[in-house]
Amino acid sequence: MSERGFSLASQIELLAALQEIDQRLQKKEQDHQELHQQTTAILVEIDTKERQVEEQQRMITQLEASRRATELQLRGEEDKIKEKRVRLNRIRNDREMQALRREIDSIKEANSKLEDDGLQLLEQIDREKNNLLQTHAEIESLKGGVETETAQINAQIAALGEERQLERSEREKIAALIDADLRTRYERIFAKRGGMAVVEIRSDTCQGCHMRIPPQMSNQILSNVRQNTGVIFHCPHCGRILLRKLEQEAPPSA
Repeated sequence: MSERGFSLASQIELLAALQEIDQRLQKKEQDHQELHQQTTAILVEIDTKERQVEEQQRMITQLEASRRATELQLRGEEDKIKEKRVRLNRIRNDREMQALRREIDSIKEANSKLEDDGLQLLEQIDREKNNLLQTHAEIESLKGGVETETAQINAQIAALGEERQLERSEREKIAALIDADLRTRYERIFAKRGGMAVVEIRSDTCQGCHMRIPPQMSNQILSNVRQNTGVIFHCPHCGRILLRKLEQEAPPSA
């Protein structure tokens, strides 16, 4: 619709045109937010992976400390066995000798368990180091793609910004032709009713809430549309502004 067309249009037609622009702006705003969320999601994923690296490194440090402690304990127990074997060579009492041998066997059994623990720790350390390498590779992959994807998203955001600016300019022209109180009323309903403030009547039914309009009101609306009085009607059920088009009327029967 041209600017002259806007000036000649009725207030209800202007409201309908304004709503089309507002709906497009609303959709572009949603698209804009989604694009920003895509960028944020990539950065969040990288941050999550980097925290995972820190946790894996801490785990490896703890495991290696446990392995060193196990090896230290094992060496200490081996030294005890050596000392007891030296004593064993000096003992001539069978009873004491048997008791000392039992102690040595007990230490050997405990040492065997320590050795198993040490091997398990080594295996776990290897697994964690492999996991760490994999996480580093995932981070590098994400960082490699983030610049390209971010550039594409930023280009889309810039294009959306230009489109929104054009839409706002058109909106200002239309809004200036609408009565200020009516425009305020429209904007309040638009915000409250999910972006649908102006709705058509079809078969005497509001297309916003799908409730039937009272016959008397429906006749009044039709009469005002035909006479172009400019009177604004609201749905008695949902409060939306009602729009009725003459071309919806069925042709008279022959």
